[in-house]
Amino acid sequence: MVRTHQDGIGAGFGHRFPVLDAWRGIAAVGVVFHHIPAQAGLSATAWDDHFGRLVDLFFVISGFVIASAYGRKLGDGYSFRRFFWLRWGRVWPLHAAMLGLFLVAMIVLGLVRPDLRTDGILAGRQRLVDLPAALLLLNGFVPSVGMPWNLPSWSVSIEMALYGLAALAWRFCGRYAGWTGVGAATGALVALEMVPADLGSAYDLMRGIAGFGLGMTLHWLIGDRVTNVRLPWAMATLAELGALALFAQVLWGGGDIVAFDLAAVALVGIFAVGSGGVSQILLARPFQQLGQLSYALYMVHVFVIGRMFDLLGMAQDSLGLTIADTHLGGADALVGPDWQANAANVVMIGICLLAAWPAAVLVERPARAWSRHRAARIGPAVTPAH
Repeated sequence: MVRTHQDGIGAGFGHRFPVLDAWRGIAAVGVVFHHIPAQAGLSATAWDDHFGRLVDLFFVISGFVIASAYGRKLGDGYSFRRFFWLRWGRVWPLHAAMLGLFLVAMIVLGLVRPDLRTDGILAGRQRLVDLPAALLLLNGFVPSVGMPWNLPSWSVSIEMALYGLAALAWRFCGRYAGWTGVGAATGALVALEMVPADLGSAYDLMRGIAGFGLGMTLHWLIGDRVTNVRLPWAMATLAELGALALFAQVLWGGGDIVAFDLAAVALVGIFAVGSGGVSQILLARPFQQLGQLSYALYMVHVFVIGRMFDLLGMAQDSLGLTIADTHLGGADALVGPDWQANAANVVMIGICLLAAWPAAVLVERPARAWSRHRAARIGPAVTPAH
């Protein structure tokens, strides 16, 4: 299913893909599971070893959706300043709020437990010197001296840079911008496949270029025609199940980056149509709400998981429980038996979802609405037709 989408200030922007929104939510939950350390249960069986690849699905979806929403508009003269303002307003306020939470938490922990201090009164392994780059979303490019302040924000940093590069391609290459996506994605995938060890700190940037470029390429190939596709239900369902099987095989297989990105392109292309039985399930309210919380969930989960382990470290001995091997401000892991580790995983994911709701309602959505309102004063929505 495809829906008409606007930026909230009167300018039409291609289409919205609610089934892909649901996939963002599912991918975010997978990343959360992957980031909960455990020595028992599913995590100990290497079940989620490659779930970090789900971030690459984010890149593919973003490349496709941004191409649909802005590609033609930018080619016709849509304001660069307005475009960047809307994208910045979409991602930066919640990112900044989470950095503030991390800073406060590490200061408080350092005051309560001076033995955990590593940088002035700061507990943990973060360093104040890394904070400016993180705040300005440069942390995907600037190496950290200490532990990253909010680990997931590296991909947001890279995505913001990709928005800029894509906008330049659409403005100056017009309808040929798709070739830039093809070339960039191909070059990045070749580098990731042939010389991954030589990429060093550029490895994650290449991941972003590959995924986003493939998403741009996918939209260039199918474009707005996807809105007119109406496959028979049975055929669409079989296509969706096939895309799911391929995606799962790569995800639980070797996790090869090239194979994963290509499987992700197939998944996004088929579910962008959204006319099969699996899509109908993903259009149900729980999955749509999960999609609406996906960014907030992605941004809050590392902080929430860390604080839950801190609380367990302080409380479980007095309660006579051993749920986790914890070290305040250090390495943690859920422990067995397996059923306990799996149950704790579910509880932690649930708490992360609960924390994502106020983050979305109180920070992300108001900031997004404000940025849209302010965007009306920035540059032209479109220039006169050529």
